[in-house]
Amino acid sequence: MNRSRLHGTDGIRGRISNFEGDDEAALIALVTDRILSPRSMRIIGEATGIYLNDKVGEQPLVTIGWDRRDGNATLVDSLESGLNASGCRTIRVGELPTPGLHYTILASAADAGMMITASHNPAHDSGVKLFDGDGFKSMPNDEDKISQLAWDLADGSIATPEMSGERLETINGLELYRTNLRDRMENFEMLFNTKLSDLGMNLILDSSGGSASQWLARDMDEWGLSTIEVSSSFEPINHNCGAGELSPLDKWTWDELTMLESEHRVIDAICNYLRDFGGDIPWSDGEIIAAALDGDGDRCLFLMADKEGVHVVDGDHISDVILRAGIISTQKHWKIAASIESDLGLFNNLEHLPNGPHVGMTTAVGDRWLSAALCNNGGMELTKSSSFPALIGTEDSGHIILPMRVPGDENTWGLVGDGAATMIAYLLAKQLLDNVDSDSNFSSGWKNRTSIKPSNRSLWDGKNQLSQMVQNIAQDWCGCELNRVEIAGETSLLFLEGCLENLPITIAVRNSGTEAKTSITVRFSEGINRNGDQLINAISQVLSEQLSTNKQ
Repeated sequence: MNRSRLHGTDGIRGRISNFEGDDEAALIALVTDRILSPRSMRIIGEATGIYLNDKVGEQPLVTIGWDRRDGNATLVDSLESGLNASGCRTIRVGELPTPGLHYTILASAADAGMMITASHNPAHDSGVKLFDGDGFKSMPNDEDKISQLAWDLADGSIATPEMSGERLETINGLELYRTNLRDRMENFEMLFNTKLSDLGMNLILDSSGGSASQWLARDMDEWGLSTIEVSSSFEPINHNCGAGELSPLDKWTWDELTMLESEHRVIDAICNYLRDFGGDIPWSDGEIIAAALDGDGDRCLFLMADKEGVHVVDGDHISDVILRAGIISTQKHWKIAASIESDLGLFNNLEHLPNGPHVGMTTAVGDRWLSAALCNNGGMELTKSSSFPALIGTEDSGHIILPMRVPGDENTWGLVGDGAATMIAYLLAKQLLDNVDSDSNFSSGWKNRTSIKPSNRSLWDGKNQLSQMVQNIAQDWCGCELNRVEIAGETSLLFLEGCLENLPITIAVRNSGTEAKTSITVRFSEGINRNGDQLINAISQVLSEQLSTNKQ
């Protein structure tokens, strides 16, 4: 039996389905066909429980949360059953955003937390993410151990546990999280010396039909910012809405928006506003129009007006604004972590910012790697500081990692990706920069990304002959030698870097850890006058043929 790892870039994901078969067949179906069944979820619960008993001691306490997907109720029951069978005590914290689960772990002094979600994936998918007692996501070594335990359980190599862990009283995790979000809002207001009520703007909010769609706009209104929610909890989560349906590179002209009939909720709302104004543009250049979260609430993107139309403000530009404002307000040396898909201009600009030196670190894709890079010595541990730590992590997809005070300890900080908190921090930071007439734009380079989908990911490992073929194509196009760089946490990555016209360039090809696709990303520094799409197309043409799902 091929004992493939069960986890991807961000936990375990698959299509929710009942499954007729034994335990081993259930895991095989999860790996090969992306079928996530109650049977496989119970095995995952048992394996995780055994792992936690070994790591933290007997009867570990685990909080369990979930997002709004039709099949999640059964998956929650199955996961909890597996955890209890392996001796874990469990607390259900209810339907809430993923950062809400993070907070309940810290607030309840739990040993771990598990969130049943598939993030921005369609509603027919679900999955599970594991967090440790400090709120950090599981790392590959942990996941490999859990995967092997699951396979051992499934094939009978180890006995199915028959302990009886206690199911403790349910707590209202959403209420705890909303209170914490208000506290963080007040902290951000003090940090950036600006209040939400002073922004004087109207915000369109798209919470992707997740938990936040039922309360976040109302809370923002109460805190002084006029906000209208356009997604609905009566439709499937992530359907035609949210950050997951937007690309960091998306943009539309005013003429396009006037004529557009968009299925995406937030784009449709903008189009309707334009039509209501008879085609006149109601927003000024540089004004924020809307914010979009993803279904489980850990990502945020913005939509901004410019002279030509509307464009997405991606995670890199969000983090740049928060970083610049943070430097002004804290007068500290900052540390920023960004993934291999972030804009090269983000780091190129650091040396020009005041109060340096500031440190930039490149990480693997996945917000857990941002957190690992920001922690002292790369270890997953809480930060001690009497004031706001000068730390930020970013992915262009809208994952922004920011410090958050640990409940009950004013001088200890965790790290969390929270779409709602990111939204608040960015709006306040942008206002601070506007107040001091600061140029809030870094000098963006060029980047683009495409994906081979569906892709037979088993044929790409970043090291085989096919990777050499891609490197040769890239070197021929650039007319120079490109160096391979290893990035911790990326097991299938070909990452090439070099100089084109004496300026930095990178090419990255990697398998997705959550979908059957292989992504190609090319990044240029500002000033390179070449058509990078030609390079992407050349690589894509070869990989489309070589990674066809018809090939074995």
